[in-house]
Amino acid sequence: MVAGTLFTYPGSFRGFKSQIAANFSGVALKTVELKETEKRPQVPCFESDDKKFNLIDSNAIAYYVASEEMRGTTAEAKAQVLQWISYGASSVITPVANWVYPTLSLVESCQPGMAKAQSEVRSVMGYLNDYLKTRTYLVGERLTVADISLACDLLLAYRHVADEQFRKPYGNVNRWFTTVMSKEQSKKVVGDLNLCVKAAEFCADKFEKRMEKFKAANQQKEKKAKEPKAPKEAKPKAAKKEEPEEEPEDDFATDEPVSKDPFATMPKGTFNMDEWKRTYSNEDTLKVALPYFWKHFEENTEFYSLWFCEYNYPEDLSKVFMTSNLIGGMFQRIEKLRKNSFSNMGVYGVDSKNTIAGVWFWKGQDLVFPMCTDWTTDYESYTWKKLDPKSPETKKLVEENWQWEGEVKGMKFNTGKTFK
Repeated sequence: MVAGTLFTYPGSFRGFKSQIAANFSGVALKTVELKETEKRPQVPCFESDDKKFNLIDSNAIAYYVASEEMRGTTAEAKAQVLQWISYGASSVITPVANWVYPTLSLVESCQPGMAKAQSEVRSVMGYLNDYLKTRTYLVGERLTVADISLACDLLLAYRHVADEQFRKPYGNVNRWFTTVMSKEQSKKVVGDLNLCVKAAEFCADKFEKRMEKFKAANQQKEKKAKEPKAPKEAKPKAAKKEEPEEEPEDDFATDEPVSKDPFATMPKGTFNMDEWKRTYSNEDTLKVALPYFWKHFEENTEFYSLWFCEYNYPEDLSKVFMTSNLIGGMFQRIEKLRKNSFSNMGVYGVDSKNTIAGVWFWKGQDLVFPMCTDWTTDYESYTWKKLDPKSPETKKLVEENWQWEGEVKGMKFNTGKTFK
């Protein structure tokens, strides 16, 4: 019998998943809503009453508190449930957030980025609409945790930006979503279902006030950190050699105490990777971001390099969203490479005929993946080619890929993910 506590933030769609699943399963899940100032390693998180079992992933918690029936009654159904949960995590949450959060003035508005996110949400809705044409639920004839999880992933869009005009082409998805969210077990958690009437819009004043509050909080933290601390009482032991106080450029030591930052000994150059990523995220790609990149890269070709990769086993790929999941999994496994690299990895083609290809930019002149054992899981599944930065072919390839355009072996760009 499940016995434990869910720690979540008020109104968190991630926390909603576990609460709704618990309601359907008859589980008395205790819920503690944290304030923004209350920090835990990961939220939502679950802690058993005996403190011996913990979970830090919203989907894992929802799956744990769900009944056996809601997890799927056969091996095939269980696999489908996990498939749809994974689809939401890899292909739905990010574009929804990238569209919704700027409209709520939680982050700065970027029209190209929001347009891209909206396009991705339309792709998701179109795919789901076709799938649900002859189905009431995602798996089988009964509601499962897959329906709860994916509906919660779409909740912010339905509440804040997916107005009637946007929803109109996706009748099957709308029917399924309202069916899931109108259940009494769901309404107890999320309240009455109020679909978006008018899409929210970015408010510069609201965003500015939020940033001022954030800066003030940070300044207060810095002030406290600089306050002198009482000296520790001296111990009657031989003095030890003092350790340097500087932190490493990347926190490789956090998970691997004996490993070092593989980029630490490389010349730094003058290319500002963080500034480039902000420019790419917030400015027009063709008119602003790409000219910025070429200008600064040309000054740093001895310190950085461009690479093209292509998946070696396209015959094994089927659905586009599953192919996209492969990219997401790779990105998760090379997280520590993020600070010193940038990439767009695209899915080219359609269901049953697609492949993966991408253009990468990173520090150094060699293939980076063998430099760290954490990065070697996926790279051998791709063919890697170093690009000549002076070649017109390279410039065309880079600009098409980073604008989410172009084609590979006759297959046009479909969708993709950015590693930044």
